Amino acid sequence: MHRYLSVALLVAGCTGTQVTSAPPRTSPPAVRTPELVSKIPSQSTAKPERRVLAAVPPAPSECNDFRAHALGATFDCSDRKHALTALDRALQEANAMARDAALAVLGSCSGLEPGVVLALRAEYAPAACGDVIVGDFVELNKPKLTSGIADALSGLKLAAQLTRLVRSAPQIAQPYTKERIDAFVRGVMATWATEQANAIGELSIKGARLTGYGKGLVAIDAGLADMRFVEIFRQVPLPEEFANDPELAEAYYSALDQGLEPRKARGRDAALVGLRLFSEVGALHDSRVGEARRQLSRLYNGRRIDALDSLLLPPLEAPTLADEEHRLAVKLPTFYVAFVLGATDPAQVDMLRALFEQGLPAAVHMRLERAVLSPVMQQLYARSLFELGRTYWRAADFAAAAKIGTNHSTVSEVNTLISALSHALENGPRDAAAMMLGGTQLGALGSLSELDSLAKGKGLNAALAAYDAALVRELGPAGTADVEFYKDLASRYERAAALLKDPALKKVARERAAAAAETAKKLH
Repeated sequence: MHRYLSVALLVAGCTGTQVTSAPPRTSPPAVRTPELVSKIPSQSTAKPERRVLAAVPPAPSECNDFRAHALGATFDCSDRKHALTALDRALQEANAMARDAALAVLGSCSGLEPGVVLALRAEYAPAACGDVIVGDFVELNKPKLTSGIADALSGLKLAAQLTRLVRSAPQIAQPYTKERIDAFVRGVMATWATEQANAIGELSIKGARLTGYGKGLVAIDAGLADMRFVEIFRQVPLPEEFANDPELAEAYYSALDQGLEPRKARGRDAALVGLRLFSEVGALHDSRVGEARRQLSRLYNGRRIDALDSLLLPPLEAPTLADEEHRLAVKLPTFYVAFVLGATDPAQVDMLRALFEQGLPAAVHMRLERAVLSPVMQQLYARSLFELGRTYWRAADFAAAAKIGTNHSTVSEVNTLISALSHALENGPRDAAAMMLGGTQLGALGSLSELDSLAKGKGLNAALAAYDAALVRELGPAGTADVEFYKDLASRYERAAALLKDPALKKVARERAAAAAETAKKLH
């Protein structure tokens, strides 16, 4: 009789799950899937709040150095030009501590929106230090703060605490006998898991009261914390009798994964909420967005949110950094652009290109949508829409980008490619949530006809179009794909490999062609 290490003993601390013991060993081994008799609680089950949040690990010692910088925040700069110059100079500091010290002296700068400098300090410092840097600033200064900045500061504070959760679980020393591990999991591990999950729940409730960017900050870090449970639980050592039996170990891990599915799904859903809010801000290149997308792609390999990242477009020219406003546009997280730089003129090509490095704010997108744009501006706007579409899987962005290529008498080759690629994706999922939750079939994303037409030409555009058409084609429902599908796919990648000049890209195309051809042989 084999009694497997109860998944519920690992998960109970955060879900209240119960399991029954496994049936007698048969061949192949059978490990009963845990019976999930209750869902993850929507709020913390432990009271009072102080006891719940005591589970949050303290901030790293390095955060104290950032806190100390706030004591020197006496610099006054009422002139906006002077303020932007000083902010630009501070953000040019490569060393984190030097940068924070330079920002701290701008804390009372009247030429900048109240609270913005403090928020930027938290943004550029290690993520785990946000609550130490923000402190009680919001509570003490709320009448002076716009709601957006107040919520951003509160979000940074909560996100810092969340990012410290589910990082280091209790450990057990050898020997890994069933009895010792069973006692460890029932005791120390279960207590730790309960405390961590309740802390996530309590912080998430607070974050749900925020709006916009601040709410998005908390949602993403809450989702990441929940998803970290999966790896933490898989690191608990197996009893020796399991470890020495590959079949039983595999069955155990299968049951473990199933038992952890509610926590994993909770993390996914929270991260998707955060990504939606970041997409509304217009953020393209943000470390939190990148980490959320990586975790979601790793845990949900069948519905990879990063599946479009490999699509190829021509490289952009480097932005022109003519003055402090352009340099700040390149560095500032998208949310803060309006608070620091104000409204952006849609006719300023260099500024639009600089903003593209982080993302175009939603207000800029609205102005561009209404403006009459030059070919160069159209190209940048279409590119930004396409990048939003592929980052967040937003069909509306692809549809808008597809239209821009026909809005001017002089259409660039790049615009033609962006338009063709956007047409190939415009019928896809409404957003990342629809894609990941399986509500949209990926086999009918859009029409490949324009990409195929471009691929018949010569030069870089033809090569990129050939490769992109193959990649979009590959996103189809592989479960129902037949021999002819994979033969066509191999042919498409072979054509792209013949056209591509870059050795690395040529190699990737050839490898994909070989993989598709091999699959066709197996299905024959």
